[in-house]
Amino acid sequence: MQQMTAITPARSTWRDGLRQEFFPRDRRRDIDGLRALAVAAVVLMHAQWLRGGFVGVDIFVVISGYFMGRSALMQDPFQPARFVCRRLYRLLPALLCMVAVISAGMLWWVLQSDRADIALNGAYALVYLSNIWAAGHVGYFEGQALAYPFLHTWSLSLEMQFYGVIFLIAVMLPRVRWRMYAICAICVLSLGLSVHDHVMGDGQGYYRIADRMWQFCIGAMVWMLPRPRLSRMVANMAYALALGVLVGACVFYVRDYACPSWLMVFPCLAVVAIILLPHTDVARFTLGPVSPLGVISYSVYLWHWPVIVLANYLLMFQVAGLTMAGVLVVAMLAGLMSYVFVERVFLDYEGRVNVAVRNRGALALVCACGLLSAGLGYVSYISRVH
Repeated sequence: MQQMTAITPARSTWRDGLRQEFFPRDRRRDIDGLRALAVAAVVLMHAQWLRGGFVGVDIFVVISGYFMGRSALMQDPFQPARFVCRRLYRLLPALLCMVAVISAGMLWWVLQSDRADIALNGAYALVYLSNIWAAGHVGYFEGQALAYPFLHTWSLSLEMQFYGVIFLIAVMLPRVRWRMYAICAICVLSLGLSVHDHVMGDGQGYYRIADRMWQFCIGAMVWMLPRPRLSRMVANMAYALALGVLVGACVFYVRDYACPSWLMVFPCLAVVAIILLPHTDVARFTLGPVSPLGVISYSVYLWHWPVIVLANYLLMFQVAGLTMAGVLVVAMLAGLMSYVFVERVFLDYEGRVNVAVRNRGALALVCACGLLSAGLGYVSYISRVH
């Protein structure tokens, strides 16, 4: 009789775990690489090492529009509860953790005038209205921005407001083609408004959702475009050109070119071109290797600015040079810990629990943000009174 030998599954090693976590097979590495480029540009701009790093926000916006086009506009039928819960579990836990930790560690020792503004900014951030607060309080490129550790959350507020628009379109327009017509109309109107505000010199359009909706929309409109059938050489050349446009914009653009300037059309179209060309040699050798940074880009973005602001407060001088390099290392570690112990944990939880538990958890996250926002609003009020 032939002897049967048991086949035991190969043990997963820590290397396999890291590979699955930071090089996941169910994600496009080139888009994660785009996220890495975007967050690196923003961080380096805030470190005063890259003048055009604001382009990173525009890259994030187009990518967000692309994924929302798939998860909402192209879904028939649309699943509202699933869409909302996924967004809440994706964004709220890490934001809530960051605002709570920075508030607890900072508000008790800063000056009352600073405390009032910082607490109010945190309160607005937790209800995703930080861009509205910022438009009425501080210019993004002005020196006093260093006083506000939550100022960078204005872009997260824009993103959540866009989700609200997408949600309404998906619910009110049952047919996919109607949704796309609506997105095209919004894109044209928003681009027109952006150009108008640029001509009129309205710099606060940088914060407004109306001036940036066209960027979200062209990302969503990628799903309307036919996939290009190019030869391998032509695809690589087009990809390299688009990547060169993005890097060039990050290096050479000045603050006058920031949204609502029409010049932001070029890097946004470059992102669209890269998304439309997913399998190229250029992508594999350029954006692919940096994709792990893109995987944790949300948490890195959340933590890098508060760490920079806190360092300036504690050291009592504007951080630069090697000191700034050390601060950025701390910010990267904070972002990595946020991803591993907060962001990833809640996303895994959302994916494995049943619908009722998932919905209750989403409601609990919203309530927690509301309570902390109310508490920070009260701190701000008390600080102003006294």
